[in-house]
Amino acid sequence: MSRMKSISVVLLLTAIACIAPLAQAVTTVEVAIAGSSAMWQTMALGAYKYAGTGAGHWTSGSNLINLTDSRVTPVNVDAGTVWIVWNSTATKVWVFDKVDSVVGDRCYFAQPQCSINGTLANLSGSGANQIPSTLWGDGSPDSALPSNVQSIFTTGTPVTVAATDIRPEDANFAVCRVNSSLGASAIAVNASNTPASDGLDGLGYNSNIPAGVCPGVFGEAGGLPSTSDYVGLPIKSGYPSSTGQANVLSFNIKGKDPISGTTVPAFTVVEVGATPIVFITERASALANLTNASQVQLQQAFSGTNCDASAFGLPAGGINIILREALSGTYNTTEATVMRHPVVYGGTGPSTVLGVSMESNVGANDPLAGQSGTCLNGAGARWRAIGTSEEVKSVLGSSTKYSNGFDGIGFTFFSYGNVSSIANSASYGYITLNNVDPIFASYGPQSSTGAGYDPGQPATAGTLPAAANLPTATCGGAFPCPEKDIWAGGLSFPNLRNGTYSAWSIVRLVSNGTALTNAKNLVKASQGFVVGSVPDYVPATKTTVTLSGGSSFTDPGLAIVRSHYQQYDGAGTLLGATPINCGTGEAGGDMGGQILTYTGTTCPANPPQNVQGNQGVQVRPTN
Repeated sequence: MSRMKSISVVLLLTAIACIAPLAQAVTTVEVAIAGSSAMWQTMALGAYKYAGTGAGHWTSGSNLINLTDSRVTPVNVDAGTVWIVWNSTATKVWVFDKVDSVVGDRCYFAQPQCSINGTLANLSGSGANQIPSTLWGDGSPDSALPSNVQSIFTTGTPVTVAATDIRPEDANFAVCRVNSSLGASAIAVNASNTPASDGLDGLGYNSNIPAGVCPGVFGEAGGLPSTSDYVGLPIKSGYPSSTGQANVLSFNIKGKDPISGTTVPAFTVVEVGATPIVFITERASALANLTNASQVQLQQAFSGTNCDASAFGLPAGGINIILREALSGTYNTTEATVMRHPVVYGGTGPSTVLGVSMESNVGANDPLAGQSGTCLNGAGARWRAIGTSEEVKSVLGSSTKYSNGFDGIGFTFFSYGNVSSIANSASYGYITLNNVDPIFASYGPQSSTGAGYDPGQPATAGTLPAAANLPTATCGGAFPCPEKDIWAGGLSFPNLRNGTYSAWSIVRLVSNGTALTNAKNLVKASQGFVVGSVPDYVPATKTTVTLSGGSSFTDPGLAIVRSHYQQYDGAGTLLGATPINCGTGEAGGDMGGQILTYTGTTCPANPPQNVQGNQGVQVRPTN
């Protein structure tokens, strides 16, 4: 070989050696999350911080990126809204598709898991800036997806983490309640073995399955004859001109997938934080003076027993009552903590059904869109919204949107993003529940020297907080800002923390394997944001942050839990493991459970399985 040829070979090998690391670089999806809107924003901020210097972010337009469940034919598609974050070399990617808790749970537990995917057109462009640029930490707007990141989602990537407002056991219960016949379940009896049901153990979206029952595995004894039997009728929106719907499909959290028959892997639940349900209202006419409601009053209104302002002790006048879909984590938290509390079939208490369900008087009225007969009294009407966005939009301009002149009342998990469209407005507000404020220490109006005054609290009672109505000195004129600058006691949502506000839930991530490790890192970063800049929830664990100027602040974390109980379906089949109230091994359902103190060192005793109800705390027996 000549000297020149030798040099050429050396140069070629050197060039290949330089190129090889680039060619071998692999883009990995650190987490692919699907589910609840309650933590969508702060998880994005956490991912961006965790991705490090030079990271990028992109958000889609609303409901443009799909979750595809391939267990059925044709495939089931749920539309969602995503944020995508990538590191400086675009070799690590984080994604969160915002749908609803139970959809997120289904898409994680389904075998195979759902895929997050979108069309090239919906993944193009510089992003929709769904999260304000001021929150990202560097003021950066969205930027276009790198081509290799874009290709991940045009091809589709499986869900590896569920984001949920309710425990997996409660999500499993919720889908079995919806995806079954309308009526009383087989276990709906009292201690004397006498039928004792409100007829709403099953909600009627699948007549092939007995009321409240989780179906057996397809192809096995006890399974349904066709995979199509595992798919219920969708819950449709009653919002004007909306095509929104919640799709109803079976899933299991243990054993085998009911449709594919594939074994469902073990999972771990990571607590993120606690967030309150807030009842929101329009204040144009009949509800202009509503500041408080009791549980019984809310049950009367949302059940359709009385669709009138008189249900709240106000002068008579029609109102629009906005329900969420019964697969929603927001719905199920509200149902269990305020409306139809967990039933105590087989118990010895004064009642087996504790409270009144929001599904009362709905029956076959789908979509729920103001039909006569769904309200037993009063001049008003009930409507169904699909998703948090529609729920808030339904209250926004309710008096004109529904062409009846009636104020609207609905509910949502609080976050600054969720309520931004109706915040800082005299036309809209929130109310206290049983005279307890969900956001601040006490309801206004207040002065800066008033008892219970919180610095970040609007002066007008029940006004939802936003940047424009902060007192001048609060947060240095910026918003959101550290929780210590908004609340007088330095800690967010004081009445949730002290256990006096009853309508709340712990939001959680569910995962396993490598994705679980990555999810835990994301949770830690998110908790830093809720303490240091965007207080959307109470962090579940002790969190210390460094503030501007170099000072540090420590949030002690959540010091309460709910009593966990054995969740079961309408046939008495146990869902999930034996209940454990707290710690890393917590298990069982907990929506509507009794509120217990937990310091992080001594876990409250597990039995009895106490739940809240109209008659006070009662024990829910294990069937």
